[in-house]
Amino acid sequence: FTGSFAPRVESGGQISGLEFVFNDAKREREQKDAIVYLSYHDHLTDLYNRRFVDEEIRRLDVPRQLPLAGIMGDVNGLKISNDVYGHETGDRILRAAAAAFRRSCREEDIVSRWGGDEFLMLLPRTDVAAAEEIIRRIRAQCLRSRVKELTLSISLGCAAKTRESDDFRHIKRVAEVKMYHQKLI
Repeated sequence: FTGSFAPRVESGGQISGLEFVFNDAKREREQKDAIVYLSYHDHLTDLYNRRFVDEEIRRLDVPRQLPLAGIMGDVNGLKISNDVYGHETGDRILRAAAAAFRRSCREEDIVSRWGGDEFLMLLPRTDVAAAEEIIRRIRAQCLRSRVKELTLSISLGCAAKTRESDDFRHIKRVAEVKMYHQKLI
């Protein structure tokens, strides 16, 4: 509990006592924590959101975290699934994709819903070969995941920053291009 007090002043200006006000600090702290949580997490998938990842990229983009890999993922056919089965099914597909990413990552990896049907994983101290192994695990998870009669399908691409002089935005773009190449296939 936190509290404050103020003098009780009568109509003639005479102080007749003190008034104490107590606040439940635990409840206030829980409310503040909930607001912070919501500002960094996607409400649908409970993964980190783009705002959080932008901050994490700045934190992780340091020499001791190299190589720093990124995996971009895009759910295949989400628009048509929404059109045919409805948005509730589309939401279930996005939650299934989030679960596939979550089950495939390591403790130090950061998994986020980048926006819409796109996901971004940040993989500190990870080269391309290790990132490709994580992609294989995500694909295996997708094969085991079904929403209605649909098998979950995600196009994936990865790249890694290996030199301090590399720009991670470029690395992310390379992963994105590889992801779109997979989407075309």
